[in-house]
Amino acid sequence: MGVYDFDLEAFVALARKLGGDTERVEVKSAAGGVPKGLAETLSSFSNTSGGTVVLGLSEKAGFKPAVGFDARAVADGLAQMCGEKLEPPVRASIDVVEFEGAPVVVATVPELPANLKPCYVKARGLYQGTYVRVGDGDRRVSPYEVDRLLEGCHEAQYDRAVVSESSASDFDDELVERFLVRLRRVHPRAFRGMADEDLLRAMGAMGADEEGELHPTVAGLLALGRYPQQYLTRAHVSFTVYPGRSKGEVTDENLRFLDSREIVGSIPVMISETMVALRRNMRVSSRVEGAFRMDTPDYPEDAIREAVANALIHRDYSPEGCASQVQVNMYDDRIEVMSPGGLSPAMTVDRLGELGVSEPRNPVLAKILGEVEYASGYAEQGTVVENKGTGYFHMRQVMRKAGHPDPVPQDHLLVFVLNLYKKGAESEARWAAAGGLPEGDRQQARERKLLERYRDPDPARRIVRTVTEWPEGADRPITMHIVAPGTVDCDIIEFLEEAEMPVGSQRLIEALGKSKATVSRALNRLMNEGLIERLGPGRGPGVVYRLSEGVARPADIV
Repeated sequence: MGVYDFDLEAFVALARKLGGDTERVEVKSAAGGVPKGLAETLSSFSNTSGGTVVLGLSEKAGFKPAVGFDARAVADGLAQMCGEKLEPPVRASIDVVEFEGAPVVVATVPELPANLKPCYVKARGLYQGTYVRVGDGDRRVSPYEVDRLLEGCHEAQYDRAVVSESSASDFDDELVERFLVRLRRVHPRAFRGMADEDLLRAMGAMGADEEGELHPTVAGLLALGRYPQQYLTRAHVSFTVYPGRSKGEVTDENLRFLDSREIVGSIPVMISETMVALRRNMRVSSRVEGAFRMDTPDYPEDAIREAVANALIHRDYSPEGCASQVQVNMYDDRIEVMSPGGLSPAMTVDRLGELGVSEPRNPVLAKILGEVEYASGYAEQGTVVENKGTGYFHMRQVMRKAGHPDPVPQDHLLVFVLNLYKKGAESEARWAAAGGLPEGDRQQARERKLLERYRDPDPARRIVRTVTEWPEGADRPITMHIVAPGTVDCDIIEFLEEAEMPVGSQRLIEALGKSKATVSRALNRLMNEGLIERLGPGRGPGVVYRLSEGVARPADIV
């Protein structure tokens, strides 16, 4: 999008309604010159979906032209910042346009290609100066996130890594036998006369360590292992059934979960057992046609199976990525499948569903699972994947045929989320597909009213969390923003949200790249706000922190 594709008047009209800028547009008065912090925004736009910078408008004055703004000097300074302060340089389209009788600088920042990411502020270095756009602000990413961005520059090979602690005895004999038989039947010329061990090595299921000893690979254990979680501790599925439409809702008996279990084993086994758990919790409607009774579950099983398989096959299996598990969450209106690591750097949400388009993050694992058949004794049959680039396309077609809304994908740097909605949940699916943005003046008025009600009057405080409510009589959700003080507070809240168990301060210090004093002050602020709670002894290494119960409820924060 170029400068002249940006409708400044339309944006300002919207910004005045909302009382602030948006995720894709950053507005600064720049009356004193180019703001130093603008380099962070240029980095974040380059690393996410691009965006537009508008300089010369005062947000405090209701997005009116800023007094004392020198448009030409600011345009030159912005061009210099783009070319000299960031690596790689930002190739923004910059121009001076007229708005309400005054000059304004408009710069459109394109998203960088995957092979050039990340864009970072030179003065702070790669791991301290890389930012991404979150809401209407810029967030410095963690070293783990930087590494994920760097994957776009080269093909990740984590699934090929040899697990030197393991041996061939860790394979599931039944899975391996079926795998070898199928390979020799389907590809007789390639594998005729090849020994079992050589065939496993040729397929990438085994590899040699530095001393030449053969061991299973990450892909081999995940596809053919009995219990790969012995070595890949968090490479499992966490299955949870929630009583409402969000994780914060509870039943009348104060139950947070209706069902919850940890599913382990090889990927074929985990897919099969996840489907068993889903069937156990899905409602089935019946109708009689002639002499037959037709049973229809809440969701088409083919679509769910594809979503779960994709999450397990294409997730991040780097050492850092293995700190998280695949989550399958069942709500009143949808099934949510969360896969650690986001989409492969070569893939985008827009390209999902294109026939023949396949960019697996773990090509060796995908290749093996294309020849692995589901274990005996389960309803699932055939091979685990097809490797023909039709998975998401098939999922979407199955959902449409069954009368459901299209799947709703959401790609983030640390996680890829896929939501499958029930029949009749079209408005919720459309809302989620639009990024959760409300539609229509009436809806905007509702959200604005709630936002004003819960926004802290102190401008030094920032939004750290958003929650969604369905007010009585509303036809779609309303997002409300909860605030807490400081700048590191947001990162702590987000980290604790993702953590499966309480976290110590040292882990927060290492994960966030902050000093001990900074993290300690933030923890104390958040405890005073009632957003987190401390567990364990009064002090020392045994102290851990977790989110307070009900922290997402705005009424508890007022």
